[in-house]
Amino acid sequence: MRRQVAKVCLAAALFTALAGCATQQPMRANQPGSRPVAGTDEDELWYAMEKAEEELQRSPMRVRDPALNAYVKDVACRASAGYCDDLRVYIMNVPAFNASMAPNGTMIVWTGALLRMRDEAELAFVLGHEVGHFRAQHTLRQWRRMKDTSAFLSAFQVLAYGAGFPNTAMLGSLGIYAAIFKFSRDMEREADKLGFEAVVAQGWDPRAGADVWGRMLREENTLKYISRSTVFASHPATEERLADVRAAAAAVPNPPSTRNKAQYREATRPFLENWLVAELAQRRYASSQLVIQELLDDSPQEDKGMLTFYLGEAYRRHDDPGDDKKAAELYARAIALPGAPPGAWREHGYALAEQGRGAEARVALQTYLQNAPKADDRAFVQRALDKLGGTN
Repeated sequence: MRRQVAKVCLAAALFTALAGCATQQPMRANQPGSRPVAGTDEDELWYAMEKAEEELQRSPMRVRDPALNAYVKDVACRASAGYCDDLRVYIMNVPAFNASMAPNGTMIVWTGALLRMRDEAELAFVLGHEVGHFRAQHTLRQWRRMKDTSAFLSAFQVLAYGAGFPNTAMLGSLGIYAAIFKFSRDMEREADKLGFEAVVAQGWDPRAGADVWGRMLREENTLKYISRSTVFASHPATEERLADVRAAAAAVPNPPSTRNKAQYREATRPFLENWLVAELAQRRYASSQLVIQELLDDSPQEDKGMLTFYLGEAYRRHDDPGDDKKAAELYARAIALPGAPPGAWREHGYALAEQGRGAEARVALQTYLQNAPKADDRAFVQRALDKLGGTN
């Protein structure tokens, strides 16, 4: 209750302070290391965002791993065109693709985005784009356009309650501010251009942006029967963005080719299984099947067992006609591949039992218990073994 009251008070303060800024003020030169002039509407906006950032710092959803945070911050810095000292990066445990940046330099990156990227160059393009919004002061420009009472009231309601924006409400007022300031297509183009130039200047492959947005378009196309995720709701048409970034990449003479795939994998691999579990928890199984299949297609050999198992899980949980058979095939394949988690043996055993192959099911379930001696479901699996008969 106290947190909700605090959030409402913060939103009310922002609403009251900025609604009162009746005069249009000139845009300042947003040079690296600079801050708004005291008493301006931008100064008030920064103050509100800084107070909201304090809430973000305490969030239980924040990923605090030092190595991962240092890596993402380093990529953001190199993609920022000199604005490194203005950035603070927060990685948040949200299983969807999104990144955003507040007008005071606070950058938010969701773990669902990190799961979907393949290399450092792709990460750089996404972060470079967000820094582009900061450099061009797009949030301030949008705020100044929201002058009528209904717009301010809408902003107040969203900041106070996170209404209508799934996944983001639990991040607090700073985490949902991007839903208010939906940027125009011209602003998105400008952020793309600024980010693209900064990333290519650092030697990253200009084709990486198109790779990201090509995958996002394929995923978007699986969501036609359910509500779109925040990134698709708050960004411009993916087809248009993909065409733009492809054209920009094609226009670069003698393009650099740095992708740093190994560095990206080293930073993110320790979190892969947790991110896959969170991905499936969204219950968007059609899109998860696509995401995991494409990860599997691109993965090194040592990850194939894990990804094959979780692809099987996406089919089993989806439970459309034929999905159980597909899941069983994937479990059988997973246990023969490197990196398969113990759960692959358990699910393979259950699938074999369903097929009436009791002796083989016993071997698989026993292997699971051997590989996971402290499993929470050990008693449950033992009961399944007892029902299958035979000896332990």
